[in-house]
Amino acid sequence: MYNENRLAATRAVLFHAAVASRAGLNVTDVNCLALLDKEGPMTPGRLAQWTGLSRGGAVTAVIDRLEKGGFVRRRRDAADRRQVIVELVRDGAYAELQEIFVRFGKAYTALIEEYTDAELAVLLDFVRRSNEIIRGQIAETAGPPRSGG
Repeated sequence: MYNENRLAATRAVLFHAAVASRAGLNVTDVNCLALLDKEGPMTPGRLAQWTGLSRGGAVTAVIDRLEKGGFVRRRRDAADRRQVIVELVRDGAYAELQEIFVRFGKAYTALIEEYTDAELAVLLDFVRRSNEIIRGQIAETAGPPRSGG
């Protein structure tokens, strides 16, 4: 089970790399788009927290690329004009990218429909608990890179 789960994770990474390449982006860019899609508009600082990118240059470079490509826009926070909010531009470039994920979602839905509600409940529990393990491992593993030597 562990080996199959690890293979699925590897294939998911490769799928995201293929999607990114098709869009002229990199995987980090696509991951940021996915977070903005699922979590909604957020500040660059929050995006940096979610992704582990540095709050300065790295997250700014990602947002710059995504904005240049027409995937996101920056706007001032209505409640605090000092804050910048990054939000998806759901038409145009992002809509084209979403078509790939819709196709994937349809294939996934067809697979899900082969299981009973009871089986799906077990699978959903497993996936949720696996995600918590992964989240914990990311937090435990993330940090400054080790120096070579």
